[in-house]
Amino acid sequence: MQKIPLLGFALSVFVLGTVPLKGPRAVAGPDLPAPRSSLPGNDSTVAARGAINGIRWDAKGAVWIANGGYGRMIRLGKRGDNAILCCYESSGKSWVKRSADEGKTWSEAVLCRELVGASAANPELLALKSGRVWLFVNARPRRDSGRKFTIDASHSDDGGKTWTKRAKPIFEAGNEARVGCWEPAGIQLPSGEIQLFFANELPFPGNDDQEISLMRSFDDGATWTSPQRVSYRAGHRDGMPVPLLLHDGKTVVFSIEDSGLAAGRALQPAIISTSLARIWKDSVSGNSPRRWNALVPPLASGVYAGAPYLAKLPSGETILSLQSKAGGRKEPQMVVYTGDREARNFTRPSVPIELPSQTGGNWNSVFVKDENIVTALTATVINGRFGLWAIDGHINRREIE
Repeated sequence: MQKIPLLGFALSVFVLGTVPLKGPRAVAGPDLPAPRSSLPGNDSTVAARGAINGIRWDAKGAVWIANGGYGRMIRLGKRGDNAILCCYESSGKSWVKRSADEGKTWSEAVLCRELVGASAANPELLALKSGRVWLFVNARPRRDSGRKFTIDASHSDDGGKTWTKRAKPIFEAGNEARVGCWEPAGIQLPSGEIQLFFANELPFPGNDDQEISLMRSFDDGATWTSPQRVSYRAGHRDGMPVPLLLHDGKTVVFSIEDSGLAAGRALQPAIISTSLARIWKDSVSGNSPRRWNALVPPLASGVYAGAPYLAKLPSGETILSLQSKAGGRKEPQMVVYTGDREARNFTRPSVPIELPSQTGGNWNSVFVKDENIVTALTATVINGRFGLWAIDGHINRREIE
């Protein structure tokens, strides 16, 4: 993340303006190459249906969820009646709402985590095979509170209706932002192991560097291993990891914002990769072949495009969202790219809702609703109302001749 002096969700500064709802906009990018898909899959869905040609966003159908931001969604599965659970941050606390009608309407908010002397920031959900749901948060201490920056969590065993806070933090960093920890996100592997990734400045008290650290649990989150470094570009900042198991079932990747991809140190998206066979046996350096620029073609040097969020379609192709200042914007807005089954070649940028240059759309994510629909989550102002907004996008594919 970028270093900002204020803590909690209030650190996101939106230059507010009225954004009227507009008709859908799709950016198919016919002059760009189609995403390459070379991983051997266990079905022929992509070949049978054609490559992705863009996303058509239903901006007129945008749904306001809450007066907050940093929204993330998961589907609860059969044990949770296939409902959608959405977490977000508001007033320094982490909350969830539940939808039983595919996101058209939402329940009353349920408080998941509140901390004394700190904000419960950066909430991220993880549904386990056991039915338990974890909500990971980043505790960001208020000035003079004496608290440390931590990675903390609460869990729910009833689909998000009630929550139990963890007795102690999963990880503790320093009590100043220069040695803080940030933005946890987890994944459960087929073996049942949970891998929890987060940005970590604690190892670098003497400079501005930041690594991605990993902690692992083999008992559904009850206990955790010591942190290990999995990604670090010397002299730069790796931040905001989002992990994903690829369609081959053998490769784990995570997206990051990387300050060393281009001259000027602007944050831009990169992908970090490992195989289940080697599973983070060593850290991925700045020049490793297991780190690559996510976008094709790359953005120009100096263009900010941070806070990446990674998701996967049932057919295996990948989706990446960013908050981007491309085009000379004063404030970033959400831009979504489509990639291949290897989490490479992200191209065909589309904008879920066009915002004025001075209006920000920040701390975004994407949720795969089904094989044809993805949902963009962005904190912005639409029709004069600030909050967490959800916008559905329909996947367009090339016709098979």
